[in-house]
Amino acid sequence: MGKLNLFALIAGLSVLGAAQSASAIGIADCDKIQSGKAEVRSNTVDPTPDVDKNTGVDACSQKSRAPQMPVKASPINVVTTGSPSILNKAINGDILPRSDGSLHEELAFKYRIYRPGKPNGDTLVLLHGSGQDETSLVPFGSKIAPNAVLLAVRGRVVQDGSNRWYRRLSPVSFDQKDIRSEAKAFAEFLKQATLQYKLDPKRTTFLGYSNGANLVNAVMMLYPDLVQQAVLLRSMPVLTDTGEANLANARVLTVSGASDQLYAPFAPALEAMLRSHGARVEARSIKSDHGLGKEDVKVVSEWLSGATAQLKKN
Repeated sequence: MGKLNLFALIAGLSVLGAAQSASAIGIADCDKIQSGKAEVRSNTVDPTPDVDKNTGVDACSQKSRAPQMPVKASPINVVTTGSPSILNKAINGDILPRSDGSLHEELAFKYRIYRPGKPNGDTLVLLHGSGQDETSLVPFGSKIAPNAVLLAVRGRVVQDGSNRWYRRLSPVSFDQKDIRSEAKAFAEFLKQATLQYKLDPKRTTFLGYSNGANLVNAVMMLYPDLVQQAVLLRSMPVLTDTGEANLANARVLTVSGASDQLYAPFAPALEAMLRSHGARVEARSIKSDHGLGKEDVKVVSEWLSGATAQLKKN
């Protein structure tokens, strides 16, 4: 057989093998929880509430497990926030900070560290919503704080096939023992990560979305000295006994969606709870549902710039 024909045969077998491999990966990925496979809508991210456990959040429903034709792999595995143009920028790497490119598993929670080209000393701790993972809020975080180190953490509770931060009992009631157990583990994780990466607690902001935001407000009640600045997106109180936490040193932004029928009714109670413990709270309600969009980017960016400047003075 001539060299030319031999090369053609080898190339053909390589293409066939790659196609079979891609197909196998596409099916195997459904055995993992990957929020990046969920549908990305034009102006929202994860529009289903935190407490929803249907296929709107779980990308690997029974229907999607059926054999399908191989699809082109996405350059990044995230559920992104904002318009298609923001998604395109994220895919092209225009708004994503640099990362060490690996998932860290040596501490109690799995996480990734993203470092900007020109760090300014700020840190943003990202806690995703139900059914997502540690990469889900990275485009949002890098958009609102492009010069901050991002510590993106994954909730370690898996319930009904979805990543969560604690177990739920009903749409608006939660396993109190599990909340306290996970909050304690998260507090210890933060202490270790802060030492390991030399993060400045006074210049650290906790940004949580839905289920992740709920864990943040629980951590604030249980470990009041840990969180000095927080952004709570689509959040509600989850602890039945808040104790006597002193949040006089805490500054908080809460953002609710006016048409979020499940969580918006609890926004006043969350704000009242935080204020009753001494926190300085700015509460915003925007024209949105449970999903995040451009207005969230605008509101959080503006608040964060002023609040972070105040932190630097203290």
